[in-house]
Amino acid sequence: MNNTLLSFTIAILFGFGTFLILRRDIIKVIIGLGVLSHAVNMLIVSVGVFTGTKVPIILGSHGEHGASGASGTIFNDALADGVLAPVVAAGTHIDYVDPLVQALVLTAIVISLATTAFILILAYRIHEEYGTTDLRELRRLWG
Repeated sequence: MNNTLLSFTIAILFGFGTFLILRRDIIKVIIGLGVLSHAVNMLIVSVGVFTGTKVPIILGSHGEHGASGASGTIFNDALADGVLAPVVAAGTHIDYVDPLVQALVLTAIVISLATTAFILILAYRIHEEYGTTDLRELRRLWG
């Protein structure tokens, strides 16, 4: 995807999320928080540029580099021999995709889902108790 288009999409989502957060209705505020959290997730993914083409999981084979691991293991280390995976030849550079960015965004999505569910339940209880979701009306009712 084009970086300019991605940056423009993230800016639009930030603007739309901010616009919804400034509304009077609680449901629109909650939707705005959801849109804003998605924009932040897209920003984090776009900042963690994916220059690599290979995944950072290396499948070892039987007896590779002096290790006596089973075939198909993720890392084939031989600490006694001083061999730590991934093992590459000297002078070889491999661009691996950084999985940390993806893990952070996945965690943020789960936390955002739980927070949104909690806020929706609070909005439902406020509507049951006071009969409105208008913030100005609620402020007047609360005194």
